[in-house]
This record gives sequence, structure tokens and C-alpha cells, in this order.
Amino acid sequence: MCKKVLIAATTAKGHINVFHVPYIKMFREKGWTVDVVTNGDEKVPFASNEYSISIKRSPFSISNIFAIIQLIRIMQKNKYDLVMCHTPMGGVVTRIAAYITKTKPVIYMAHGFHFYKGAPFINAFLFKNIEKILAHCTDGLITINKEDYEAAKKFKLRKNGKVYLLSGIGTDLDRIKNTNIDVLSKKRELGIPENAFVVLNVGELIDRKNQDSAIKAISKCKNKNIILVICGRGVNDCKLKKLSKDLNIEERIIFCGFRKDVYEIMKMADVFLFPSFQEGLPVSVMEAMASGLPIICSDIRGNRDLINNNGGYLVNPLDVEKMSYYIDFLYQNPNLIKLFGEYNKKESEKYDLKKVILNMQSIIEEITGNCI
Repeated sequence: MCKKVLIAATTAKGHINVFHVPYIKMFREKGWTVDVVTNGDEKVPFASNEYSISIKRSPFSISNIFAIIQLIRIMQKNKYDLVMCHTPMGGVVTRIAAYITKTKPVIYMAHGFHFYKGAPFINAFLFKNIEKILAHCTDGLITINKEDYEAAKKFKLRKNGKVYLLSGIGTDLDRIKNTNIDVLSKKRELGIPENAFVVLNVGELIDRKNQDSAIKAISKCKNKNIILVICGRGVNDCKLKKLSKDLNIEERIIFCGFRKDVYEIMKMADVFLFPSFQEGLPVSVMEAMASGLPIICSDIRGNRDLINNNGGYLVNPLDVEKMSYYIDFLYQNPNLIKLFGEYNKKESEKYDLKKVILNMQSIIEEITGNCI
């Protein structure tokens, strides 16, 4: 008889389709029926069935009550052999519904707890206590960085439940290695001077990603041959463009928007700059490492798991002076760029998608007690 797994998250577009399609494919190749539950904002590749529910990101939205009711009905109808949930509210509503319907085992993957060190008090109080309570109806809690792992080990999970540390959701190293470009052609395509030193930032244009500091750092660089390329879209697009104009460096900041050729742009760049305020284990940093780039990133949870002095620099996310200093320093030391890049390439092998999928499979088999 075909086994059934339910995979739930708040969004398809912003989460499932970005991170979990290889795992859906893994289940399908093993003969499982894979049902996916999200807010229905995008179709999910390889899903057997898709359900749209009224889930919202805000923990205070009344819509999440209806999402729990909808999930209860879905679980009662389909009798799942395994439930896997992601995103903060996806983890909340799914685990509550699973507890009510007595559906188990349940695996929750925390892509970055909201009660990280330095988080606002409300985060530490509200989200930490929610996670403590819901741990009692969780059979496997997967974390992706050391800080979250240590925090999760203090929770009391359901009987025989276990906390795991996984190397993120994986990076497609084969695809990155097989990406070859002509650097000058790529620069011409993006309107970058051929002799420019390219600093790259990849991420959604939102406050949490802190592109403001990246732009300010470029404005303070001594060498005016340094260009910042920003790949991503988001609500801060106009604000960031205005900032670059106010700093009189708009000709040195290139906004590329959403790109499907990010790996090619990484192969063209010289340095990866990532001053984010909050992360779980950032995929873009792992991809930049695999592309052989030195990394300058914020000294925060997740980034600390990836970067040390052999592959780049960790800085306070608001210390634009230090960021600009390191950018100028790397510009003047091409041999160091090469050394950092080679080290990061080797380190990135830990996060190879093929390895992470096998590790995830082992975790699922340990929790379910069966080979998948």
C-alpha cells in the first residue's frame, strides 16, 4: 500500500518551491503519495495533491484558526503516515491539527527560530514558549544551525522524540560546478565596466536582509572602481535606489531584480557581501561559497556556522566602516581572494544537496522506524 506524507508550510512561492522540491521528488521516487498544504500562492512541482488553506504568517491572524480546521479535515480524510511541517506558522497550525487528529509521526524543520540571541523580547517570550509547548507533539525537530540546535535540545519532545542538526536544505553543487561563463560578456550584459571589481549581494529587498548597509559600505570604499550588484526584488526596491542616489553612487549600484542566472553572476563576481540581520542557514552564502567567492557577512546565527577567518570576515551588520575596509582590503589582495575562494569551495561540500537528502532520509527512517 502506498504511503502518504503531508508537507506543510505557509507559502509555496516563498518557501516550498524555493527549498523543498528536491525532497518532494525524493518521496515520489520512493513511491510515496506527497500532499502539499500552503496558502496556494503557487503550484508545487512533483506534488501528488495540493491543498490551499487560509494560513497567514502573522501569529495574531484569525485566519490561522480556520487553517487549523481545514488541516484537521485534510488529515482526517487522508490518514497520513508522516507529517512534515515548515515555517513558523506552518509548524504551529500543522502540529496543532496533527495533535487533535492523532496523526503522527510529526517532523518540524526549524529554518531559524524567531527567538534567536539578540531578538526583541516579544520574540523570545512568545515564539520560544510556543515552540516549548508544541515540542510535546513533535517526534522530530530538525534545526539547521548550532544556536537553534542547542536551544531545541532544551525542549521536551514527545516520547522518544529527538532533535537533529542538519546542514541546511542543501546546495546543488553539481549545477554550480558546471556553470561556466565568459566574465567580460556577463559584465557587458549587466552594464558593468570590464575592469570593475564586483561585490555581489543576493536576497529579497526587505529590512531583514539589510542591503542598506551594503550600499553605505560601497559609498565608503576608497576605490571607486568597486561596483555593487544586487540580485533580488522586494518592498525596499525604491528606498534602496533612493539611498544610492542620495549617496551619489547610483552609477556604482546595479539593481538586477530577480534573476535565474544567479550562479553565472556569482562566477563573475569578486566578493560576496551579505549584511543580513537574521538568518537560519543562508542558502545564498552557501552558493557563493561553492562558487569560490570570499564572503563578508554579518556576525549572526547561521552565518557563523558557515564563515570563519579562512573564508572571509564576520562583521556587525551595522558596521559599514568595517565592511568597506574589508572590501578595499580584498580589492588590494587578489591572492587572498583566491585563498578564501578555494577554502570556501571545499567547505561548501558539507552542504551538497545529495548529501543533505541522504541525511534527511536517514532522519525520516529513524523517526518512522521504516525505510522510506
